[in-house]
Amino acid sequence: MDISPIKNKGTSPTNKELVSLVDEQEQGPSFQRTLSGFINEVNDLQTKANASIENLATGKVENVHEVMIAMAKAEVSFKFMMEARNKLVETYKEVMRMQM
Repeated sequence: MDISPIKNKGTSPTNKELVSLVDEQEQGPSFQRTLSGFINEVNDLQTKANASIENLATGKVENVHEVMIAMAKAEVSFKFMMEARNKLVETYKEVMRMQM
């Protein structure tokens, strides 16, 4: 473990310095990036399902099974995302109640 030097002598670090220290030490993906990645994946599945429905309607694709599979994947991923959102909101409300 490396010991970082004290930047401002004799005073406590400012919030800006603490945030930059945390950013420097953070090596894994942040919660925001992880959540954005999941939302983008769900969006991609929805887009693919819509495209496959359009292709089926225009006659470009005749395999109904592939369209149904794409729709099922999009539906399951969306339901999972909504459940995760509900749990996050519930947790946030619980934390806010604890602070009172």
